[in-house]
Amino acid sequence: MQDGFSSSWFLASAKGPLADSFQGMLWDSDGKIRLCYVPSDQNTGWSAPGYDTSLVKEFWNSYLDDVASFHSYSNSTKLKAADLLELRSAQLDAFFVANHEEIIEFFRQMERREEQLSSNEMTGVESLKGQGAKLDGEVNSTRAGYLNSIDMVWAGVERDLNSFGAGEVLELGELNGPAISSSQIDKFIPWFDLLCGLALLVGFCTPVAAIATAGFLLTVCLTQFPGAVGAQPVYYQSIEMFALLVVAFAGGGKYLSVDSIINHYCKRCCGNSEQSA
Repeated sequence: MQDGFSSSWFLASAKGPLADSFQGMLWDSDGKIRLCYVPSDQNTGWSAPGYDTSLVKEFWNSYLDDVASFHSYSNSTKLKAADLLELRSAQLDAFFVANHEEIIEFFRQMERREEQLSSNEMTGVESLKGQGAKLDGEVNSTRAGYLNSIDMVWAGVERDLNSFGAGEVLELGELNGPAISSSQIDKFIPWFDLLCGLALLVGFCTPVAAIATAGFLLTVCLTQFPGAVGAQPVYYQSIEMFALLVVAFAGGGKYLSVDSIINHYCKRCCGNSEQSA
């Protein structure tokens, strides 16, 4: 049902005071988990950033146990899967060895940019905003290149460990994922839209469906907070939201709807009960 729908773009492009909350629903949006990032520690003296693949490998090993249980692998089959996982782990190590200096330099660049943003440097000066945008573009471009390679390894882990199963695939999941993640939203929203849309179409629980849909549109508007720098216009979503609120509070669904039919029979039953009494 959720195939083809992704909330990632809406969450990633969020602007305004709630941007961090929305972007926090994206798993590893900054790539630090998949890139095994270890920050520099300036509290104990200056140190360079680095990487540590042990946490990812531990997560993969735990995933191997889950896959073996999911597919009911025998001991021999699990050993074969473990051999494939070992190859993928070696592939991950080889990636970092081959790109060691470049990745460390990228981490330094990323930390410098984060420090600038946290201290509001280059954001309050109009002449420096362009330079800041250029730095963001360089960081994002470099990150995307590394993550493309890393994601292929992660996808290979999922494919290899499930290759001995009976066709079903246990998804690899998210390491240290957020409480509410975009993947959960992607599964929920299509069903929400379908059910609320049908309810509004036939007039079933009309006020509830209208308020729920208006609430959803409100969250869409908040991702592009009005007046925030770089926010996109949300005129259409706002109009639809207020129209739904009018439907909800003006008694929509009273006529020619499932609600009206249910209401008619309820009154009829209650009337018969009163007459019998």
